Amino acid sequence: EQQVQQSPASLVLQEAENAELQCSFSIFTNQVQWFYQRPGGRLVSLLYNPSGTKQSGRLTSTTVIKERRSSLHISSSQITDSGTYLCAM
Repeated sequence: EQQVQQSPASLVLQEAENAELQCSFSIFTNQVQWFYQRPGGRLVSLLYNPSGTKQSGRLTSTTVIKERRSSLHISSSQITDSGTYLCAM
């Protein structure tokens, strides 16, 4: 069974904060994708990051396949960054 563990699941952010989410997988995968959902909103794809480090604007994702983990770093946050984040494979 494929399992994903993530912390935290949701973020409440103020202006100009930095935040990081961690995700670990029960199997080796290079199909890591991060999503975001505002309360009551639809799921939005943020980053697809099969391995290494990938940046998109204020978001940076690092995926280490051999350690079965991925992280998402948000820099200079905005209040609108608050919501639920989801990593999937």
